[in-house]
Amino acid sequence: MSWIDWSPDGLPMLARGGHRSPEQGACLMEYVSVLAGARFSDHPGCTHPALAQLARVVNDEIIDPAARSRLAVLAPDLIGTRCRDPRITLTVMACCLRAAVAARPHGRDVPQALERIEAKLNRLEAQQGRRWARLRNVGRGPGALSVISTLRVVLRHTHRFCGPGHDEQLCELLERAVADCRSLLAQRPGRPAHQQPQSAVR
Repeated sequence: MSWIDWSPDGLPMLARGGHRSPEQGACLMEYVSVLAGARFSDHPGCTHPALAQLARVVNDEIIDPAARSRLAVLAPDLIGTRCRDPRITLTVMACCLRAAVAARPHGRDVPQALERIEAKLNRLEAQQGRRWARLRNVGRGPGALSVISTLRVVLRHTHRFCGPGHDEQLCELLERAVADCRSLLAQRPGRPAHQQPQSAVR
């Protein structure tokens, strides 16, 4: 193992792809599993699947290792996001589509898709005060395939940027998605604004 595989605080350095152990490095979600004190995995149970999918794609699509290392500061906020609130997946998709529109503002398909997602979010927001609606909507959001399809749209639009422009957009996309999802989680009844297991505190 080379010393460069580890950051100064003893956590693995971020790298593309999957890894067998922290000694070989870690993608962002593997890094999250280490920080959370969970089994080393790129699918830790502490993170919402939609956010985890976005994090894995952003980690692997970033070109510059220095830009990738910037993602490590998001790891604590990815811990404790798993829930059955359908708004989380819709929020991730909306962030992706907004990034695609910003990268290539011309065209109609992506803005129309964004309008549909935002309309669904608005309907769910309007129902949040009604207990029966919250119970009915639990787990009824878009699935992983919808998130993956949306991410493909984003990547098609951001790939026309090279170097720092491409990496910066992907970093900002994940930062915005994490912040927006955290904001939603903070609004849930009885839910602290930031849940973090003791094992994640170093």
